[in-house]
Amino acid sequence: MWITLSIAVCATFGQQVIRTTKSKYPAKIKTTANNISPAFMVDGKIALHALMSVSDAHMVKLEDALKVFATTDAARSGNWEKIRTPFIELARMNVPAVYWFALSDGTYWTLDQGKVNAMLSDRKYFPHLLAGESVMGELVVSHSTSRNTAIIAVPVRGANDSIIGALGCSVHIDSLSALVRQELGGLGNDLFFYSFDAEPLVALHSDPTIIFIEPMKQEDEGLQQAFKEMLAGEEGTVHYVFRGVRRTVLYCKSPVTGWWYGLGKIEN
Repeated sequence: MWITLSIAVCATFGQQVIRTTKSKYPAKIKTTANNISPAFMVDGKIALHALMSVSDAHMVKLEDALKVFATTDAARSGNWEKIRTPFIELARMNVPAVYWFALSDGTYWTLDQGKVNAMLSDRKYFPHLLAGESVMGELVVSHSTSRNTAIIAVPVRGANDSIIGALGCSVHIDSLSALVRQELGGLGNDLFFYSFDAEPLVALHSDPTIIFIEPMKQEDEGLQQAFKEMLAGEEGTVHYVFRGVRRTVLYCKSPVTGWWYGLGKIEN
């Protein structure tokens, strides 16, 4: 069940405050000398879906670009020297990430490092690529940079239509979190957002220090129960205490990444 949450947003989208209310018509928002523009209320559910759409859009754009590139003669050649230059152009038009090409044995190259002294064949997602499936939103620590990343990758077929490897990118989760926050227009001090996968492992977060935290390993039964409830549902509202502060969170599950997204308020 959704609890009614509204976000008051000034006309310049520079300030946001989330309020809990049972009234159909929320209280009038006051203006100040520094903010004389009228404010309006945005339903919390709408704001949550906007958050999800902003994040998912970046990853869908990446997947689409990789799929198109995978059909080119350069990619189908399986030759890194032919792949590298057009791949650079693709990377320039998308979010910060490690962009890579891998052969079917797991050997791979990145735009930053060239051939990497590691293999992708040990990754859980790699067999899916060899089976002809795309990968979207798999959370891993990068072999090449040791950064927390989300994998977006597509298979590459050779001249005889057999799978010769994969094109992918390891999206820097902290950079994507910062970009999403910026595109939302910033957040008030009492607002936060996050996303997490089915493990659960925290992916995006408005506080970068919480990225890749495992909620079920925190010594907090209330937090664990809240995440169990979110994992069991598609959308709704949860209340819990984290780091000594009570929080109210609206959540929903993305059909694109399979991640759950949460938009919440720190209660005073």
